[in-house]
Amino acid sequence: MEFHNNAEEDIEKLSRAIVDAIVGSKEVKSILSRLIEKNVIVDKGFMMLMIKVQALSELADLAEKDTKAKKPSKKKSTKQYIDGRELTPGEIAFLDYCSKNFNEKEWLKKAGITLEEEGT
Repeated sequence: MEFHNNAEEDIEKLSRAIVDAIVGSKEVKSILSRLIEKNVIVDKGFMMLMIKVQALSELADLAEKDTKAKKPSKKKSTKQYIDGRELTPGEIAFLDYCSKNFNEKEWLKKAGITLEEEGT
């Protein structure tokens, strides 16, 4: 399929391709035939229009979600360095554990350091 700079032509080609793919399905053809035989669907052109509208609506929803999801992602670097040396995964895990479980008040008390609070 050849694409042009004209977005409307490309959307029309996409719409046709979607309809062709849907109607090309044996299961879809079978269901459509049954609905037409039971006079549930009387106008084939109307059914095609509904399929196109639904397909384009879903396409527009996907495009909107994509634009919202395409925020520049900052990949968090898992590499950490101390004194110019890259830490191993075990060292990183140990540092994470220490930072999560560190009790500043207890450490200050053990070290004999007292901080005066403001206003006293």
